[in-house]
Amino acid sequence: MDQLRAAINTLRSQFDLKMPRYRRRNTDIAAYRDFIAQRDPLINIPEMAKSNELADRHRQHGNRAYAAKRFDEALLQYNQSICFAERGSEQLGMGYANRSAVYYEQGEYEFALYNIDLARKHNYPEAMMPKLLAREVNCKKMIDEGNSKGTVPIPVVQMNVEVNPTIPFLAKGITMKQYGEMGRGLVAERDFTTGDVILDEKVDLCFVSCFRNYLNCGHCGSEFCRSLIPCLGCVMFMYCSEKCREQDLRITHRFECSVASKLFSVTDLTAMMMARLFFYGLTAFDDNVNKMMKYCLANAGTGSNPFELEFANLNRVDIFKVLHQTKARYDPTIEHDLKVDAAAYHLIFMKSPAVQAIFCTAAQRNFMLRCLLIHGRVASTLALNQKYEPNGFTANFSPLATVCNHSCDPNATTIVDSGSIKLIVLRPIVKGDQILTTYGPAWWRAQYCHDVNFDCNCPFCDEGSEGEKWQAEQDQAPMMPPNPPKDLFSTDGDTSNLVYKLGRFQRIVKFLAREHLGQLFGDMANVYHDALIEVVRQENRKRDRAKVWIGGAVNAATEVKSPKTI
Repeated sequence: MDQLRAAINTLRSQFDLKMPRYRRRNTDIAAYRDFIAQRDPLINIPEMAKSNELADRHRQHGNRAYAAKRFDEALLQYNQSICFAERGSEQLGMGYANRSAVYYEQGEYEFALYNIDLARKHNYPEAMMPKLLAREVNCKKMIDEGNSKGTVPIPVVQMNVEVNPTIPFLAKGITMKQYGEMGRGLVAERDFTTGDVILDEKVDLCFVSCFRNYLNCGHCGSEFCRSLIPCLGCVMFMYCSEKCREQDLRITHRFECSVASKLFSVTDLTAMMMARLFFYGLTAFDDNVNKMMKYCLANAGTGSNPFELEFANLNRVDIFKVLHQTKARYDPTIEHDLKVDAAAYHLIFMKSPAVQAIFCTAAQRNFMLRCLLIHGRVASTLALNQKYEPNGFTANFSPLATVCNHSCDPNATTIVDSGSIKLIVLRPIVKGDQILTTYGPAWWRAQYCHDVNFDCNCPFCDEGSEGEKWQAEQDQAPMMPPNPPKDLFSTDGDTSNLVYKLGRFQRIVKFLAREHLGQLFGDMANVYHDALIEVVRQENRKRDRAKVWIGGAVNAATEVKSPKTI
């Protein structure tokens, strides 16, 4: 991948020499397309195909990492091996079997059994079967003896306030408002307090960046304990389930699959999201490119209000229209890169048989080029990005969560995990307040977060009077609360229980926010934020264990009924 990125960087450098910055602003995207088309070898790299040789190489790397007890690295290598394994080959079954060994060592016995079942279904060598069956017996024994990490989630971080009667995943008392240069945003029509879960929305469109593509589902973004299954056609996408694989292929991936390696050679999050949003729309319009073209050209950037959607009867056309009509932010600092990405993507997609079959005329192909740029601006404005060090990003679209604006001094926090987006109140919100989250940095955890790709105008970042006022309030805040409740910092109770800790952290953060205790609040908000994320992940991990354990039990029951299996 480093070599492929060197090619696109060369392309950009050549464009810089031909088109100086002062001449770029009004340069039509067609000029970008024509320039890149003349240098087609830079983006027309050979497509990586399934290869048992490469699958075996990754598996051996995984074995070395496993022997050194570097289990996360081993899982990454085994997943790559599974992706490269040819259909019907023993390499696929051996990759699943190796993965089951990692899960056994990690105490993830349900996932170990799930992968043992996958190995048996995918040509695991008969000569090695006794070792696999012994591991299966040991896994079941460990579960029977009570050593499972749990399959029953404690739903702590879930909607805990009255919900909107027409939007069941949103709290009652939240609507949309225009905020000048910030554009639309969420506003509270009632008071909320620390710990209130005010949004729990499903991810509608997702993309995972290079290297995360072997760790997260390419459709919903779930990690699923990294126990993913491969795309049957390419080596760049993995999924948490057959359902996600089938849905992704139908909605977007059928256009990507034959050119996936080429796309990843020039991709970043905004670029891939621009393409995924475009093809999401094409599928919503039943592949009728003329109908889509007529709508898109007339309605781009006209503005939208997702609160007007009929969520009880929601369909993809409605979701696409809300996203497409967004008044996207025009940022001259990234416009050049967006045009390069859109032009390169357009040329690569035109090598896809699925795209060629639909975009037959010059007008249709030109529409696709220009719409990719429009959707690049939408993606740079709306996409909820999550950074995972050192292994890349995920990006997510949904109608409502993307309306919430950023601040480095947020009163709420967003957690994206297992295909859902949760918005949780950090400090009390009163009627009339804008609800603000962070899309990267926060003043109390800037060292842990990535920068945003826009100019932030929140009080913390403001260099004028508002910023001075905010800083003065922080400086004047006392270092300790004057009269804290006696039990506020008590350690009584089960301090090893993360749910108990979360409740205690929540009480402390609520008290410190009410007392306006600047840095002390920030330090505790940081701890509370991390605890929220961990609790959500633990809840979802238990759901995932239950999912594979039930599936494994069903498979086992089916096999017992079969005389051939006995």
